[in-house]
Amino acid sequence: MNEVAPIVFLGNLPSLVKKAADQLASATTAAEVLAARDMASVAYDAAKKAGRLAKAKQARDEVIVRTAHAQADALEIEAEAKRLFADEYDAAQERGEIRKNGERSFSDSEKVGLSDFPDLSAKAIHESRLIRNAEKADPGIVRRTLDERLANGEEPTRAALKRAIQPETKREPIVADDALWLWGRLRDFERQGYFSKDPSTLLNGMTDPMRADVRRLLPRVLLFLERMEKQK
Repeated sequence: MNEVAPIVFLGNLPSLVKKAADQLASATTAAEVLAARDMASVAYDAAKKAGRLAKAKQARDEVIVRTAHAQADALEIEAEAKRLFADEYDAAQERGEIRKNGERSFSDSEKVGLSDFPDLSAKAIHESRLIRNAEKADPGIVRRTLDERLANGEEPTRAALKRAIQPETKREPIVADDALWLWGRLRDFERQGYFSKDPSTLLNGMTDPMRADVRRLLPRVLLFLERMEKQK
């Protein structure tokens, strides 16, 4: 079975990838760029399926490597098409040919919007901009990411590429309500200028029950703050 693996698993992957590359190279309109993107997507999916089938059938390493490289090449073409489309889409908005989000005036009636392209989602445009911005900030990041995956014997996937161009941001820890309240009260001393106010003036402005509460609670507050000060 392994002897026929190259034919079974590779099929026409090289021609699919080359066709997508040629179409992107000759694209002159946004529609043609999208067509090249879709063709590269077909090649990527085919390579991905072929690679997993090759592993399942325990094909020779050569076959698995070749399918992985075809998958990486297709993904690079797809990413480049997305980058080009993001530039064209944003340029069309600036030229007034495409409605920006929220535009609904009479003067915009001749423009087209996202709803006029049922196969083009806001998510797709967002992903295209992410790739465009990542390549602008770090030229060659797409190819380097794919090559690193290949060199490490890892599958070059969309998910891996997405992680590379959009690293997960650390989520701020959830603050407990009581901790937030205490922090706010201590900040109030600073914001309201209490550190520079005369304590006797403040006490004289209180009623007798209020002053009694202050004298009763103050030692406990001081003890609590001393304990807090000792915490790292």
